[in-house]
Amino acid sequence: MRERLIEVAIRQFGELGFDGASTREIAAAADTTMSNITYHFGGKEGLYRAAAKAIVDRLALVVGREPIPVLSKDAEDSARVELICAILRRIGEFMLSSEAAAMARFVAREQQDPNSFMRELLSNSVLHAGVIFENEIAHLRPELDERERRATVFFMLGMAISLRSSRLSLCVFMDVEDIDDATADFLVGQLERMVRDVLLATPHA
Repeated sequence: MRERLIEVAIRQFGELGFDGASTREIAAAADTTMSNITYHFGGKEGLYRAAAKAIVDRLALVVGREPIPVLSKDAEDSARVELICAILRRIGEFMLSSEAAAMARFVAREQQDPNSFMRELLSNSVLHAGVIFENEIAHLRPELDERERRATVFFMLGMAISLRSSRLSLCVFMDVEDIDDATADFLVGQLERMVRDVLLATPHA
């Protein structure tokens, strides 16, 4: 029942926000009673926190779906590029999946008015992939300073996340009603190609 309440809460908080969502309606949609919310989470805020943490934990599983190798300082550039592309591919594929829809709405809403708890959770989850990316970019693009590297990481992750957060615009640009498997494969492939171009770009004179 705890997992079912979290699943419904993610959807309700994502659609209505913290203030708009009703614990009574969440309980009803989960086919249970308010007492179960109190028992498992203590109340609305506890349920919200559990929902937010469930999203972050799921994203962490996506990033770490396969062991992430630790590359030595002497690793080939190609290995560094493949590592970054592999992680972005996982994120991109997840964002294109139906599972990501409710989670993306939840996170997108909180991005507009982030509270300290969600900020902490996102910092911890994004930091994991971000540190990996920044370390490898430092080797691949040594001419970039720390600020430039972090901006590069942000835009790379943003491209993958936009496959869900900008899904409607994506469908319009691709002139499709929805994203089928073939289109999804094409888009993830394009994402990888663009990232490779950035990672292997020739420094400006």
